[in-house]
Amino acid sequence: MVSLPILLALTDRVGAATAAGPEEARTPVAVRAPLSTGVLRAMARKRVSADAAVADYWTADRMEAADHVPGGRPDAGRRLPPVGAVAQKTSTGRISSRTVGKVFFRSSANGRDYSCSAAAVSSPSRNLISTAGHCVYDRDGGWHQNWVFVPFFDRGRRPYGIWRATWLAAFTGWVGRTEPALDVAFVKVAAADGGSLVDVVGGNGIRVGSSSRTRRLTILGYPFLPPYPGDRQFSCQGVTVPAGRRLRMACPLTTGASGGPWLEDFDAATGRGYIGGVTTNTDLANTSLWSPDFDDGVWTLYRYADRL
Repeated sequence: MVSLPILLALTDRVGAATAAGPEEARTPVAVRAPLSTGVLRAMARKRVSADAAVADYWTADRMEAADHVPGGRPDAGRRLPPVGAVAQKTSTGRISSRTVGKVFFRSSANGRDYSCSAAAVSSPSRNLISTAGHCVYDRDGGWHQNWVFVPFFDRGRRPYGIWRATWLAAFTGWVGRTEPALDVAFVKVAAADGGSLVDVVGGNGIRVGSSSRTRRLTILGYPFLPPYPGDRQFSCQGVTVPAGRRLRMACPLTTGASGGPWLEDFDAATGRGYIGGVTTNTDLANTSLWSPDFDDGVWTLYRYADRL
């Protein structure tokens, strides 16, 4: 029997998301990261931990075959600084960051494996990452299963290990109505060998409630469609423009970059900056990307997820 995920919310009316008003739509909701029936059986049969069973599930071949997913207040009052890793290592090649990685998960809807992009976030727990809402929840199948984060995934290499999700958190407005302006999520991962994710790869700051919606950002992710291979990081830099309740930036990265960070004050030498958005979708011509506007609601979601 597959255990049901545990739901948490800041109100008692989790099921009201489908009829939520503007404020209730921004209420955080979270689940213990679901595991597939096969992983649960492996845990029971082999008497291994969830970490071990999920790591066994994500073989190199399975990761390679995973498909892409089709698609306030003053700044000074809502920010945390980037944090360096305990042991520094040098990154080479194109603009990239070891705080950014590829995520893999199994769809509850069709049992297929998919991937997205994500980034480690500086937080009190030091085990939090940011991504897109559709990278944790799908309206046809619910919350994704066997969710893992692989920092600086590069052509099959996993230099900083596999980090299993323990909690998935999103807005009720995304879970109930898949509102594009609420396509944001934070994921809590399990510590590995007693150490935190930020201790290993460092963490980006987070910045919400900026007084300007027009600012220069660096976008990182793992675009999947040609001419991109999907197995290494690519980036673009530009200036955002307002797009309703979202932000838009001219950028040729394709599907697969979903969930990747939009970084302000990015330092290429350290590979860190302030997350002020996440990639949620592109246009058909792959000329622009969109992100929800990071406001106080995102800050509330961030704090909520980190305390799980």
